Amino acid sequence: MNIFRLLEVASLRLKTNDALFHEQSDTVLGILRSASVLPHRRSSLNGSLHKLVAAMIVQAYEDNTTIDVAVRRAETFHHYGYSTKIVEYLDAAVEQGLL
Repeated sequence: MNIFRLLEVASLRLKTNDALFHEQSDTVLGILRSASVLPHRRSSLNGSLHKLVAAMIVQAYEDNTTIDVAVRRAETFHHYGYSTKIVEYLDAAVEQGLL
């Protein structure tokens, strides 16, 4: 599924009171941080971005779909209102063998 669609759905689900989804996202977040995919520094500032990345991965798993990154341009991510670091985080996760 397109990465922007996954990010949108994950963002909406994070705003709900779905305890299981939040728990799964927190677990994935912990895994990504322990594998140094997501930095530990400044987590108080970027924690919501990191959780969104984890939630996107959980959403893709639940939908039994892939994360399709058709465009890697930072301008496109900025246009849709998402961080330009998301592609770097996904690249690091692939390098670590997590995705």
